[in-house]
Amino acid sequence: MTLKLRLNLIITALLLVVMFAGAFLSLNNARQNAHAEVISAEKLVLYLFDTAILNNPNLGQKKLAKNSFHLQQLKHMRHLKIELLDNNGKLIDSNQTLDGNAFQNEAPAWFERILSELTPKWEPSVRKLEYQGLFLGELVITPDPTYEYAEKWKQITDLLTLVMVFFILVNLMVIWAVSQALKPTEKILDALNELENGNLDARLPSFKLPELARIGEKFNRMVENLQQSILQNHKLTQQLITFQEEERKNLARELHDEFGQCLTAINTDASVISIVAEKKYPELKEGALAISQLSRHLIDMVSGLLQQLRPGILDELGLGPALLDLVDTWKYRHKHVNCTIKVNGIKEDLGEAISVAIYRLVQESLTNVARHAEATEVNIDVYSLSQQGKDGLQIIVKDNGKGFVSDQTSGFGLPGMLERVEALGGYLKITSSSGTEIRAWIPNKPY
Repeated sequence: MTLKLRLNLIITALLLVVMFAGAFLSLNNARQNAHAEVISAEKLVLYLFDTAILNNPNLGQKKLAKNSFHLQQLKHMRHLKIELLDNNGKLIDSNQTLDGNAFQNEAPAWFERILSELTPKWEPSVRKLEYQGLFLGELVITPDPTYEYAEKWKQITDLLTLVMVFFILVNLMVIWAVSQALKPTEKILDALNELENGNLDARLPSFKLPELARIGEKFNRMVENLQQSILQNHKLTQQLITFQEEERKNLARELHDEFGQCLTAINTDASVISIVAEKKYPELKEGALAISQLSRHLIDMVSGLLQQLRPGILDELGLGPALLDLVDTWKYRHKHVNCTIKVNGIKEDLGEAISVAIYRLVQESLTNVARHAEATEVNIDVYSLSQQGKDGLQIIVKDNGKGFVSDQTSGFGLPGMLERVEALGGYLKITSSSGTEIRAWIPNKPY
């Protein structure tokens, strides 16, 4: 459940509680008012009746005549049913309408039932009429709160209609206010998504609300510190990789100049000894040949080590020819795999760090294919591609092997590739399902 929906539900629940409380109070007030109105009307009728008795000349005849008290004049008192009965219980007069226009009650039955349950039971009031000890009849006043209930129902419905309109307007205003208040959270979420995608330039704008303004300031400061920290780490990684490549270059030079020349001399001397031994010392010929073969084997091993440590073609001809030579050498060793490479748009003035990083990336990818992929096809594409206003090179190595689960891999190959690429300000993405695709982009100019 979203925060916006939760706030709206809480406010709606509070308004409903207030509305129901108001309805209950209105209902209770209606009950009290109805009871008070009926009692008051009843007292008024009794007072008027007592006054009418004193002024009624027909009492001297010791009988009650029809309309002797003009009860029809009290027909507006719809709260009460007033009946005048003679001594035989026969109805003589009443305030009930005789024209057939009965009162139309608008209050629903359940409303009357609730008020009747909450109100004490109505009992009729009887006033006996006697003259000189002779019983002439009686006045029966039966409370009838129907009209009062209808009036209270109308008041309550009008009030509830007003409350409902107020309730809807308040809800709409609350929804609008909450939406406006939470609108900056979308910008915060967008900034977090940018960070998740690796865009460290993402910043939050200045918010008007003090609470959100402080969050924005803290977020921007945190991202700036993170950006500086990552930039320093990348520079440090780049320096370490540069030192590593420099050491490899020095080691390759030492192996080539010292160890390689010594092996070449040994091989030459062994060949000379073999020729001389064939004429003068035949028993030494086999030993000389063994030394010659072993020296050639060591020369081949040194050549392979030199290729791994520092490919000379990379320094002599550049990145493009070095990649082509790398693929040709790899294809010669793995003839069962169809490997193709396309190289386009590589500039000649690429820095050494970028050239070495791309070369090592392709080299490590081919090594992984040979060791783990069990692939029959490998496609390599290296071409120029501009991103985020920067010129760079896109490197894609894709095979049709069995793939792997990145979380379950071990070793330093993939982390080393990632470090090299990120240290130069690029990115590396590896997807593996039915085959593996390594996609990297490195800018022509690092940080």
